[in-house]
Amino acid sequence: MSEVFERGIQAYEAKQYNEAYKLFKEVSPSNANALMNLGLMHMKGRGCVQDTPTAMELFEKAAATGSVPAMFALGTFYEKGLHAGNIDNEKALHFYKQAADNAHVEGQLKTGLLYKQKENLAEAMRYLITAAYNNNTQAQSLITYVSNKEGATITNSAFHSLDAERQKALVANLIETQIKPILASDGGGIELVNYIAGETPQVWLSYLGACSGCHLGSTSTADMLLEHFQTMIDKNVILYLM
Repeated sequence: MSEVFERGIQAYEAKQYNEAYKLFKEVSPSNANALMNLGLMHMKGRGCVQDTPTAMELFEKAAATGSVPAMFALGTFYEKGLHAGNIDNEKALHFYKQAADNAHVEGQLKTGLLYKQKENLAEAMRYLITAAYNNNTQAQSLITYVSNKEGATITNSAFHSLDAERQKALVANLIETQIKPILASDGGGIELVNYIAGETPQVWLSYLGACSGCHLGSTSTADMLLEHFQTMIDKNVILYLM
């Protein structure tokens, strides 16, 4: 980063907001972080007039030149209706997803939550699983992960000899014929969201009905599911449940 930008940071930290604004503006034509900081200053009215539309314009310029925090900020703008008071979850998702795809963990969470709201469970779980792996506690509270912790040395060679589509068909059949009847007896259900073949097959599932809050409580349901999949599919299977 340029010396002028660093001086702007130092001035801001010293609460010399007018000087910080001047320095950030000087380098803003070639510095996305300076644009982002100018936007934040306009949001808070520090060293300049508080002006939300100007802040948003600066965030848009910063995002267009690669500022990941600006992408996330724009997502927040649209999700909370800070832009002219209008909530726009489609635009919020667009910018959150941009941030998420650039390794912004909170962006991964927000993207997953908005996809869940749209009932696109495959995309919701993809982003929430990623956020959970990146230690986002809210994502971890939404996704249950269960696997054979000791690892199996023997795999189901017959199952692995099948192509991915036939493996998925067997998984779907197991859910329909073995698992759904068990859960239905308690008013619950489950839906296959995604299947990923490999040495450690992944099964993504979504709880339904009375099971919809199962991921928040006891892992007994998850353990029961894992036992069925290990017995019928492969000992190395990994389950993700939402």
